[in-house]
Amino acid sequence: MYPTPQQEQQMLLHCAHARYVWNLAVEQHSHWYRGRKAAPGFAGQCRQLTEARRDNEWLGSGNADVQHKR
Repeated sequence: MYPTPQQEQQMLLHCAHARYVWNLAVEQHSHWYRGRKAAPGFAGQCRQLTEARRDNEWLGSGNADVQHKR
């Protein structure tokens, strides 16, 4: 694959968004402990991501399919 410089920047941005969303999901689950309400499951996290994309222009400008993948 030989992307143009613009394509390369877009792919790097997709990776950064996916990494940000993944790290948030990992953080949610790492704060769980016995007696505490469970972290949201996949559907709950999808709803949270939809809200975050609506509230944060930089995240909303990214590709939703890339961000939703686990």
